[in-house]
Amino acid sequence: MAKEDVKETAAQEQNVESAETASDNKTKKEKAPKKPSEKEQLKQQLAEKEDQFLRLAAEYDNFRRRTQKEKEDLYQMSKVTVIGELLPVIDNFERAEQNKDVSLEDYRKGIEMIFKQLNDAVIKLGAEPFGEVGDKFEPNLYSAVMHIEDDSLGEDVVSAVFQKGYKLGDKVIRCATVQVAN
Repeated sequence: MAKEDVKETAAQEQNVESAETASDNKTKKEKAPKKPSEKEQLKQQLAEKEDQFLRLAAEYDNFRRRTQKEKEDLYQMSKVTVIGELLPVIDNFERAEQNKDVSLEDYRKGIEMIFKQLNDAVIKLGAEPFGEVGDKFEPNLYSAVMHIEDDSLGEDVVSAVFQKGYKLGDKVIRCATVQVAN
């Protein structure tokens, strides 16, 4: 029986040694993973750059769509604001048209009030009228349709205004149509 115990013990020790060797081999494999080749590294970098490019292109496309929508919304809101300012004027014109039993003087006074209301609405929207008699003629702001010689006025002076001009900030909406002296 002693021989059998010795054989069994030797077999167990051998099993333990093979298990330790297998364990060591696994640990060595886990500790030192296989380095990717240069070609594989380049492929991985290319894939990363392609992904980055696609994301950037999608982001730009979203930005372009968003800004286009914002422009359209801003344009729509501008129209709403202008129409909102003009609606009371239209309402007053409709009232003036329906009221046919007024004197000519009252009718004229009502039209003058509506005209003032319309001018106030345009000014409230930021437009500035320009083009008064005596102003210095500026070709960027005025359209001269007539020219007269008048010694009482200076050179390049507006002597008559046929149609006022309007501007919004520095942008000319409409040039004033004028007559220029000298």
